[in-house]
Formats: sequence, structure tokens, C-alpha cells
Amino acid sequence: MFSISAAPLDEALGQFGVAAQVTVVASPALTRGVRTQGLSGRYTAEQGLAQLLVGTGLQAVANANGEGYQLRRIPQDVPGVSTLAPVTVTGLADSAVTEGSGSYTSRMVTIGKGQQTLKEIPQSVTVVTRQRMDDQNANTLDDVLANSTGMTLYKSPMGGNYVFSRGFRVDSYQFDGVNRAFYYPQANNFTSNTVILDRVEIIRGATGLLQGAGSPSAAVNLVRKRPLAESQVQMMASGGSWNNYRADIDATGPLNESGSLRGRAVASYNDREYFYDEAKSRTGVLYGVLSYDFGPDTTLTAGVSYEELRSTPFFHGLPHYSNGDDLGLKRSTSLGQDWNRWNGKQTTVFAELAHRFNKDWSARLTATSTQESNDSKYAFSDGAVNPSTLLGPSLYAGIFDLSTHNKALDLEVDGTFQALGRKHSVSVGASLNHLTSKDDFALARLNRASNVWDPDHHVPEPSDDWLRENAYRGDATVVKMKQTGVYGVGRFSLADPLTLVAGARVSWYENTTRYRDTGDQYSDPYKENGVVTPYGGLIYAFNPQWSGYVSFAQIFEPQNALDASGKVLDPIVGKNYEVGIKGELLDGKVNTSLAVFRIDQKNQAQEDLAGGCAIGDICYVSSGKLRSQGVDAEISGEVAKGWQVFAGYTFNTLKFLDDTDVLNTNFGRTFTPKHMLRLWTDYRLPGEWSAWTLGAGVNYQTGSYTETRSVRVSQGPFAVWNARVGYQFNKHWSAALNVNNIFDKTYYQTIGAPGWGSFYGDPRNATLTVRGTF
Repeated sequence: MFSISAAPLDEALGQFGVAAQVTVVASPALTRGVRTQGLSGRYTAEQGLAQLLVGTGLQAVANANGEGYQLRRIPQDVPGVSTLAPVTVTGLADSAVTEGSGSYTSRMVTIGKGQQTLKEIPQSVTVVTRQRMDDQNANTLDDVLANSTGMTLYKSPMGGNYVFSRGFRVDSYQFDGVNRAFYYPQANNFTSNTVILDRVEIIRGATGLLQGAGSPSAAVNLVRKRPLAESQVQMMASGGSWNNYRADIDATGPLNESGSLRGRAVASYNDREYFYDEAKSRTGVLYGVLSYDFGPDTTLTAGVSYEELRSTPFFHGLPHYSNGDDLGLKRSTSLGQDWNRWNGKQTTVFAELAHRFNKDWSARLTATSTQESNDSKYAFSDGAVNPSTLLGPSLYAGIFDLSTHNKALDLEVDGTFQALGRKHSVSVGASLNHLTSKDDFALARLNRASNVWDPDHHVPEPSDDWLRENAYRGDATVVKMKQTGVYGVGRFSLADPLTLVAGARVSWYENTTRYRDTGDQYSDPYKENGVVTPYGGLIYAFNPQWSGYVSFAQIFEPQNALDASGKVLDPIVGKNYEVGIKGELLDGKVNTSLAVFRIDQKNQAQEDLAGGCAIGDICYVSSGKLRSQGVDAEISGEVAKGWQVFAGYTFNTLKFLDDTDVLNTNFGRTFTPKHMLRLWTDYRLPGEWSAWTLGAGVNYQTGSYTETRSVRVSQGPFAVWNARVGYQFNKHWSAALNVNNIFDKTYYQTIGAPGWGSFYGDPRNATLTVRGTF
């Protein structure tokens, strides 16, 4: 529904873009001095834009990448030249871009190959928009995922977070729809800043069609900001608890008179301390991107991003008593040293060529290159505390030097066609991913007791050479991972209300590890050739607002374990079954879904206790059947005027179908609590109070545990409440105060083994943020 008064065209286009959630590229030279008669009534984005431009001498054509429109002059008659009847170039009615929409939902997503509505994907999908990231101060990917339906985070011993969905670890991350492989030799170091992102898309369950090898958990697509047609500068500055200071600037707009060349530059800096002792970090982000239209049908986009981290970290977490009981340590307790360091860099270069052949067919070719390095040196405590003597933990130290280069190439072709009197669509493509990781690490005992009650943060720093000479574990290796795949998926209209979604991916995978110095083989290579992962679903439209679906998806994960004969075991296979209902309500302002799912995983390697190994001392058998099942429910969007809501609930159970005793040893952890609720809402007050917005939310989950050698460490159920108050001074400036963990709940964000790995969640904290837009 549109209600735009007669106004200068550039102003009206801004209002139209917000209302329709679509980007319109317009050169100032085209719109200068031009007025529109306005727009009132119910239209699609395409129809409304055409009506808005009546009498202006301008027309809109769809961008080649399917995201938004650009304006150009209507061709004039030339003397002596015949003019053909007008040809209208139509595009997608909506855009997946969320920036500027002010919404907590999006009508379109790009994670499921091609651009689709959420109702067209027969799996559970979450979109975290730019508006919700800003409102919740979700400045890192970890912040985003921790506030998303069905996602849990477990702190890695080395800085990053392991992410879990439906009981399985999430190992598929995409950037603009292109999969990026990850490898860390000991623990997860990955971090990512959201200042360069327009949105984060999450599809839960097995996603073999999207990524090839992986677990049946979820795929996460990080969609970068692109240049805008209108000149815009955004600034942000914030200050918060524990000396947490941040500043961002984001500038975008056309770089030539016609608007065919557009650019964007983003810079961010964060300097902060933490609620635990002897820890601090400084993070910098730079991002630049250009888009150039060779014509109305072809766009080239290229960019580079750089992230740098300099920190004094607290790695490896806190212990418990040897019987699993909580020590009751202060939340400010850190067992790290003042000489700890974690310095990381990530540099990504990418280019995307998008071309629209006609109104039905388009193609996109994307190439990316990412280089990541991590230099870490740190002391850590390991060992449970004896309840009688209060002794047990000892100090260790480690040094890590790793450098990874990941290259990816992705080709995608999308189109629609007529057959048997009905319209269908298809997406086909191919991808190549090549990762090389050069790693060197050493872990050594410092032969000192660790007093967890009164930590000493000034233990003398050992030299790098001493750590390597006295290492009880350490290697220098080169890991190479190659994955290629081809895929195809069709959406076939069987009847007016019934659509069949069917496709498959064929994948080739190879992994080799060699010693860094000698080049000798470090571990047995493993590869898989021509693995087929099918995907299928049926979608039934009850009416224009509601649809139901059933789906099946599969995924595989290679493993290098050998059986008694020396043969590499078959890949781990995960299958995802899902039945659900989705609604697109209030003219697309609200999306809602309810899904029942079951995931079966098999072929997990288990140690063969019968012996008789042909190669080595330990061999394995292929067993370990595991079942995860439950319910996902979600609602997001503007449920009433000025009232944005996001709510996601998950019920999940995990059980072992065979080899229970063995599996309890290897998988003794609640990866996904039985019940989880993620809720956030923001309301703009009406009338004369409309400058004020009030927000509140809660993250709740039931208890979880880890079990190590029959010793259980538990975390009871907990709820963390958060709130926000915002004020809009004028059209340029606003401020907001966010308070997290209002009731100062004490809980463990991660629970580890009795001897290490437990991390407290953040105590009560506040952040004041000021934003300017020009």
C-alpha cells in the first residue's frame, strides 16, 4: 500500500524505496528539477514505480543482478527512424536488500539459489535484517547468530565460537551466496564484523545442494552491502561498559553523472576491554566496493574487505571441581597472562559479473579470494579442582602461527520457462573451492600450578623457541582441501496451488595434509568422487498468504578414519526430513513459519575395539546412528504500525539409535538445549511521542550439560533479558541506550569439561549509541 504525495522525484523515490523495500538507482542529473504527481493505492513494486514515473520522461529497468531498478530517459523518436512499439523490461517485484527498509523481515532471500520468497523454500529460513542488527547492537556474526532461531554458541578454546543448529555443528558459511571453506588446526579462530553486511540469511537442516560436504545443521549466508544510487553518509559512535568504544562511517553514492558507476566505502574501529581481567582487543575494518553498469542488463561489482584484530585474550576457559560441581568463581576471573596475544588478519577480494539475457533468464559469475592469518601465544589452565585439596589445575602455554588462502569460483544461471501450459523456473550452476592452510603450533607444560582463586597474571613469558623445544604436542603442516560441484534445482508448477522443487548436487572432494618442512605425508589423504546429494520438496499454496510444504535434503561429510583392512570409511551421511507451514501476512510485512523436522545421521567413525588393524594401532568401524528431531517456529516483521517483532522458538531432542555406550563417551554434550526462545521487539510510540522507540527481548533456554569420563558439568535453564530506548532528534540524528542482561543473571555461556572450557556469559552492561545519516 503506497501513499506518496506530489513531490520532487528524488524525495518520492526515497519514500518509495522504503515502502516497497526496493533499491532504485537514479542519477541526480536525471531527477534534478523533476516532480512526480505521487502514488496512492495498492501496487506491486514494479507497477508502483511505473505509475510514479508517469509524465517524468523517465523509465525504470531491472538491474542485471535482480536487486532493484535503475532509471533512464525514455528513448525519443529520431527523424527518419521508425520507432517500434514500446517494450517494457520487467524485473523482480521485490528486492532482497534490507538496508533502509526499517523492517525485521525480508520478502526475498538469496541463500536458496536464485532470488526467492521465503515461502518458495521448503525449509526453515531466518533473515536477520540490517535494522535488527542496528537495534540490537549485533556488531559481530556471533551476536547475530546468538539471537537467531535455533542457534547456540559454544566458546572455542581459541577465541571464536562453535555454532550449533539442531544438534550439529554449523560448518557452511557463504558470502553473497558463495561457499567459503574453513580450516583451523586445533580450535575455531573465526570472527566476522557485521558493519559491512546488509543481512544474514540462515537456512536450517541439511544443505548439501548449497555447499557440498558438511553437517546437517544449517547454512549461513553473509550478504555484503552494495553501493546505493543516492548519495548517503552514515556515522555511528558508541560507548559502553568495560571501556567499549566504537566508531563507524559508511559512505555511498553515484560516482559519475549518469549513475552507472557507484561506490561504497566503510570503515570501523573498536577498542574495548572485557568483564574478565587482563583482556582487551582492538578491531579495525575497511571495506570498499564498486558497481558499474555496462548497460541496463550487465553489472560488474568488485570489492575488497580487510579486518584486523589485536588482542590480549583469555583462552581455554575456567575449570570445575573434579566431580563436575561449580567452583563459584567471580565472573571477572581470568586465568590468562598479560603477555597473551591473538593477532589476526582477514583480507578478501571479490568480483561479480551479473547479466540478464532477457526478462526470464540471468546469470552470475563470482570469484573470491580470502587470505587469513592468526598469530597467537598464550598461557592457559588445565585440570579440575580437587574438592578436598583445592588443587589440580596446572599452567600450560601454546603458540600458533597459521595462514590460510581460500579461493572460490561460482557460476549460477537462473531462468523461467513455459511447459505444458505452465510457468516453471530452474537454477543450475557449478562451483570450485580450493583452500591451502599452512600451520605451525606447539603446546608445552609450564610446570607451575594454577591458583584459580588468586590467579597470577604475570608469570614469566617463555620464549617461542622454548615452547617448540619442550612441546608435548605440535606440528607444522600444510593442509589442502579441494571441492568442486555441479548442481541443478527446478521449481515445477504442477497445478495452480502445487509446486514441486527437485534437484541434486554432484560433488568431488579431496583433502591432503603434509609436513610443512619435509613435504612428507602427515595423515592419510581422503577423497570422494561424484557424491550425489538429492534435494526435493512439495509446496502447496492454501491461498495467497499461506502455504504448506514437505521436503527432503541430504548432505555428506568425508572422514579419514580407516577400518581394520586399511580402507577409508564411507562419508558421514545426514538426511533431513521436514514438514511445515509458512505465511506471508499484511502485504508481506510479516513472515511466519512452523516446521517439524527429523535429521538422521549415520556412518560416524567409532573405534574398533576388536583390534587386528592392518595399518596402525587404532582402526574404526562405521556406525554411530544419531537422530535429531523437533519443532521450529518463527515470526518476524511489522505486526502493527510501528511495531517490529522477531520471535523464534525451537524444541529439539537428540538420541542415539545404536552403540549408546560408545556414543555417550564421544558425544556427551547438549549441543542444542531442548527448548530455546529468541525474542526481540521494538515499538515506535504514536503521535507526538513518535520520536521515541522502546525495545525489549529475552533469550531463554533450558538446561545443558557436557559429560567427560562419566563426570557431568551442567548448566541449568536461564533467561537473559535485554532492553533498548531510542530517540530520533531529527531526520539526521538519533541516539539509543541498550542495556543487556538487565537482571544481571549469572550463567555460563559455554560449559566445558571438568578441567577447562567453561565461560561466563556477560554480566549486566550498557551501550549508548549515536547515529547520523546525511
